[in-house]
Amino acid sequence: MRRVWSPPIDVEPHRIRLVDEFIPTKRSFRDLSLPTDEEGLKWEMLRRMWLIRAFEDKLSAAYAAGEVPTEAIHLSIGQEAVAVGACFALRADDYIATTHRGHGHMLAKGADLYGMMAEMLGKSDGLCAGKGGSMHVTDAGVGALGANGIVGASPLIAIGAAHSAQQRGTDQVAVAFLGDGATNQGMFHEALNFAAVFDLPVVFVVENNLYGEFTPLHKHTRVERLSHRAAAYGMLGMTVDGNDVWATYEATKEAARRARHGGGPTLLECLTYRWHGHMEGEDVQYRSAEEIESWKARCPIRRWKGVLRHEANPDGVPPSGALGVSEVEQEARQQVEDVYLRATAAAEPGPETLWTDIFAPEPAELYTATPRKDGDDREITCSMALFEALNEELERDESTYLLGEDVAGGGYFAVTAGLVDKFGRTRIIDTPISEYAIVGSAVGAAMTGRRPIVEILFSDFLTTCMDPLVNQAAKLRYMSGGQYTLPMVVRTPGGAGLGMAAQHSQSFEALLANIPGLIILAPATAGDAKGLLKSAIRSNNPVLFFENKVLYAGMGPVPLGEHLVPIGVADRKREGEDVTIVSVGAVLGRVLEATQSLARDGIEAEVIDVRTLVPLDTLAIVRSVAKTGRLVTVEDGSLCHGFGGEIVARVVEVAFRTLKAPPQRVAGLDVPIPYNSALENQVLPDMARICDAVRRVI
Repeated sequence: MRRVWSPPIDVEPHRIRLVDEFIPTKRSFRDLSLPTDEEGLKWEMLRRMWLIRAFEDKLSAAYAAGEVPTEAIHLSIGQEAVAVGACFALRADDYIATTHRGHGHMLAKGADLYGMMAEMLGKSDGLCAGKGGSMHVTDAGVGALGANGIVGASPLIAIGAAHSAQQRGTDQVAVAFLGDGATNQGMFHEALNFAAVFDLPVVFVVENNLYGEFTPLHKHTRVERLSHRAAAYGMLGMTVDGNDVWATYEATKEAARRARHGGGPTLLECLTYRWHGHMEGEDVQYRSAEEIESWKARCPIRRWKGVLRHEANPDGVPPSGALGVSEVEQEARQQVEDVYLRATAAAEPGPETLWTDIFAPEPAELYTATPRKDGDDREITCSMALFEALNEELERDESTYLLGEDVAGGGYFAVTAGLVDKFGRTRIIDTPISEYAIVGSAVGAAMTGRRPIVEILFSDFLTTCMDPLVNQAAKLRYMSGGQYTLPMVVRTPGGAGLGMAAQHSQSFEALLANIPGLIILAPATAGDAKGLLKSAIRSNNPVLFFENKVLYAGMGPVPLGEHLVPIGVADRKREGEDVTIVSVGAVLGRVLEATQSLARDGIEAEVIDVRTLVPLDTLAIVRSVAKTGRLVTVEDGSLCHGFGGEIVARVVEVAFRTLKAPPQRVAGLDVPIPYNSALENQVLPDMARICDAVRRVI
C-alpha cells in the first residue's frame, strides 16, 4: 500500500515572524545631558575621556586574564580626545557610524555603559544581546549606526543617514569615524564623491593614528595630509591635533554647523596615536618602544587635566564644586569596575536567540495575499508591469525613493521612464557610477527611516557592491540585536540571451541566496513581476529583486488595480501527475514549452515556479513531488552549486521515500556566457534538454 506523505514540522523554517501590521518603532534619542555652559562642558569632557580610558583599560586587563571571549577587540587608548571632542559637538539626534575601534565613539555619544560592557562579554544583557560584540556594538538610542568590522564601511552608512535627514527635511548631521587606512578604500572615495555631489550634511572624521593595521602611514599613502584628499571632491578639508579635545570639538562643531545650514560635507583629519596594537594580544614589533613612549607623553587626558588645573583654583576643583581633577579618574574606574562585575554575572544568551533578528517582522499580507484572478486583466509587458509597481508604491509611501544610474532618464531598459516627471528629482535620483555608494547609502537611509529602491544597472555589477549587500544590509539587524530595520529593495536585470557576453549576462540568484538575511525574488511573468515588486517595496527587510532582461518585452496578463503577490509562496503554473518540474526564474517559458511537447508523448508534467528563492516554498515543492514521485529542476544559472541542487537536497532530506527515480538538474553550462549567439544558446537550457531530463526520470 502506498504511504501517504506528510510534511515534517520544520520543512520551511524561514524564521520570518508575520504580524497584522508591523510599524518600526519611531526612533527616540536619549538626551546626552551635556552641560550647556563652557566650563561645565570642559569638565564633562574630562569625565568622558576617563570613562573611555577606564573602559578600555579594563578590557585589556580582562583579555590578559582570559576573561574576554576573543582577541578581536580593538582599543582606542590614546585616542579619547577625538571621540569626545567630535561627539560632544553633536546633538542627541545626530548620527554616528564608527569602526572596529569604536568603543570610545560609542561611549562619547552616550551609549549605555553596562550594556556596552555586557556586549563585550557576549552576554544577553549586551546592547546587541551578545550578537555584535566589540566590532559591531551599537546603541540606536544615541544615534549610533553601529561599529563596523569592515574597514571603509562607516562612510557609506553615514552618507545614507545624511541623505535620509536631507530628504526628511531635518537638520540632523551624520558623522563617519574612520582610520587612516580606510582612506585607501574605494568605499571611502565613492562616499566622499557621493556626499559632495548631493551636498550631504555629513562630517568624515579621520583618526590618523599613523598606522593602517600594521603598516605605517608613509607606506600606504603619499599625500602629506589626508585632509588634502577633500579637494579632489570639492569639499572642505581640515587637519587638527586629535590629542587636543577642545580643538577637535571646535572643528567638528563648525563642520556640523556648516552641514546643518546646507554647507555640505567636511573631511576632518585628527592627528592622534593608539597606544595598544591593532588588536589585543598582537606583537607590536612594527613600532618601537621609544615611539610609543613619546606619544604616551602627549596623552590627551593628561594634557586636558593640565588645562583644567590651570583654569581652576589651586586645588584643581572647578567653581561648581564638582569632583576635582584627581577624583574624576577614580570615579570612572569605579563605574567601570561595577559594570564589569555585574556583566560577568549576567546570563549567557539562550540558543533560541540564534534565530531571532535575522529578519524583521513582516505584515502578514505580504506572505499570505491571494493574487487576484477575477478575469479583470490586461496584457502588458513585464517592463510596464514593473513601472506600474514602482509608480503605485512611490505614490503610496512618501518614504520611498528610487536611486541608481540614469534612473531619471528611464534606466538602460527604460523601466523607470517617466517617473521623474511625477515624483521629481528628490525621489527619482540619478547617482554617480558608484555601486558601493548607491547601495551603501541605501543601507544608511533604510536604518534611519527611509525605504530606498535601488537599481543596479546589470546584476553582474552586484560584484562591485558586495560589502554593503552581504556585510551590511544582510547583517546589521542581526548584529544590532534587532535595534535596526532595513527596508530596502535592490532591483537588477540579469540573465543571458541578448548577446552581451560574459560580464553582462550572469545569473546571480543562487550566489546570493546563500547569505542569511536577504530575501531573494525572481519573477518570471509580468503579473508576478508587478505583484512581487509591490510586496518587496512594502517589506521591512532587504530584498534582492532579479529582473531577467529577456522578459522585459514579454507580454502577460496583469490584474487591474491593487495586486500583491505573496513572498515565499511558489506558484503551480501547470498541473500534472507524472513529474514535477521546478522552474527558477526566466526559464519558465521554456519549461512550459517543453511540457507541451511532453504532453504529446503522454507525459503530464506539473510545473512549480518558485518565484521566491529565499524564503523558499519547500512545502509546495515537496507536496508536488510526493504526488508525482519525480523531480526535475531547471534554471539558467550554472549547474555546479546551482539553486537546483538546493531544491533537490531539500526534497531528498524530507521526502526521499516518495521518489521513484533520481532527481535531475537542468541548468546553464559551467562556462562564462560567450558573445557568439549560437554558443550562447548552447549554454542555456532549452526545450530539448528539459525534455531529455524528464524522460530520464520517467
